Amino acid sequence: MLKKSQDQWVAELMGAGFATYTAEASLVDAHTVKFGDLVLEAERILIATGSRTAVPPIDGIEDVPWLDHVSALELDELPGSLLIVGAGAVGLEFGQIFSRFGSKVTIVDAAERIAPLADAEASAMLAASLRREGIEISESVFVKSARRDGDEIVVTIAPRADSDPYELRVDMLLLASGRVPNVEGLNLEAVGVETTRTGITVDERLRTSAAGIWAAGDVNAVAQFTPVAQYQARIAVADMFGEDPVPADYSVLPTSIFTDPELAGVGLTEEKAREEGHDVGVGRNEYVTRFSYIEEKSGLFKVVFDRETRKVLGLHVVSRNGADVVQGLALAIKLGATVEDLAGMHHIYPSFGEGVKAAAERV
Repeated sequence: MLKKSQDQWVAELMGAGFATYTAEASLVDAHTVKFGDLVLEAERILIATGSRTAVPPIDGIEDVPWLDHVSALELDELPGSLLIVGAGAVGLEFGQIFSRFGSKVTIVDAAERIAPLADAEASAMLAASLRREGIEISESVFVKSARRDGDEIVVTIAPRADSDPYELRVDMLLLASGRVPNVEGLNLEAVGVETTRTGITVDERLRTSAAGIWAAGDVNAVAQFTPVAQYQARIAVADMFGEDPVPADYSVLPTSIFTDPELAGVGLTEEKAREEGHDVGVGRNEYVTRFSYIEEKSGLFKVVFDRETRKVLGLHVVSRNGADVVQGLALAIKLGATVEDLAGMHHIYPSFGEGVKAAAERV
């Protein structure tokens, strides 16, 4: 693992002149924080307490062992069977990992499709790919209860439709149905920091409703991604010290699910673009020569654009290295590129990225 340990991060902070404390903290007022018996005062406070795995309301869940994305990487033995609750990025990525190592994997989700925030066509293509690998996926179902039976976990699954609940026996259970902000015990309400169910409320400069307090990262639940947390931290710190930063902008936010193939996207999905009233045009391409090198038969390169202005509204890719393809073209969308701009670009051959040019040429 290349990720730095917690001790390394602390050492770097201390080396840069920070004082660090390991304790549960709570706000006394907008300028005072209490750590046990220690009280610190500051003109400006930044809350960056992050988030943790959400535990869904499953009867009996407190009595059965379950994994999250951290503990799943610490296993000494591979489970023979694994049920994953949640078909977002974490659930899909870990589902494929365990399946390829040999576990029998079942993924369930209450949503009507996997990766519900992604483009629907891209989502369907990824689901089909995972099913071909032998991963079982059940959408529109709820896990109602869980109990232990010897070494197994027995879960009761209830479909949304008028179908009877059924039981599934598995060796292990992995929860991947979202995250919740770490705000308990901070005494936010008493100092005037407004929160919602998803996190601390902030403005475009990461200011909370209490003067002198900012919040960045997963704790505000604007968009729970590592690069977004880094982006927000820079804006918050600049604002805290009077540098008048450019307000936060999430309108062109590239994302990816790191399965194989990857599902990556940036900008509006076809469905969202129609909801916003655009006269939507779509260019599609499902094959590039590079696929033949990895024995892949098809993928998806989809350009969503406005027919009147010709501006590209979104790009959605299901392909090996899809994240890199999307990342490279996110700036084009931000700068207002047209579908003709994409079609007229020179692309490297053979590459995965040339699929975007082909899609733009087919409008």
